[in-house]
Amino acid sequence: MAIESLYWKEELSRIAKAIRPVAKPKRWSERAVCTVERDVMIGFFIVRRMIELHKVSSAIADMKLDVFGTPVLKNINKMNRFSLEENYDWQAEKAEQKPATYICNQSIHAYLSFVFRGTDRNWSDLIVVSDYDRNKTVWRIPFATIIALLEATSKDWPQTTHMVYDEARNDYIVTTN
Repeated sequence: MAIESLYWKEELSRIAKAIRPVAKPKRWSERAVCTVERDVMIGFFIVRRMIELHKVSSAIADMKLDVFGTPVLKNINKMNRFSLEENYDWQAEKAEQKPATYICNQSIHAYLSFVFRGTDRNWSDLIVVSDYDRNKTVWRIPFATIIALLEATSKDWPQTTHMVYDEARNDYIVTTN
């Protein structure tokens, strides 16, 4: 089954452009927040899909993203998950590098997500954690990191594919460049 990646990559480019900083950002609205959250989630899904289908080079699949992890202070559940100040030790936030696929999965399987604006009113950060990791670490992902991933993926066109059968996996290991 073939998938034409051009259309998917065009959507990534559109999303990256839509969330890029601008000189005069639109006023805050609930619709704007929901649109940005939706677009970012769809963007992360497209990136993961392009990786899984080997429609981007292995460099995208191997990319490490600069993110910030904050430890959890107490059990996160459906009743308290939106209490960001009480649930997380923001003073202990630390910079980390995580694989692109890991961060994509955090958004795709989000137990909670918030988008924040900076003092210039542009989108600044995404706070997200998956249902699986909700009691470990919450992630702050700068929009600059998200934009860089979406743009890199939208411009990545692999030239070659190399496949080696792995007996242990009972499947092929695929690398592209």
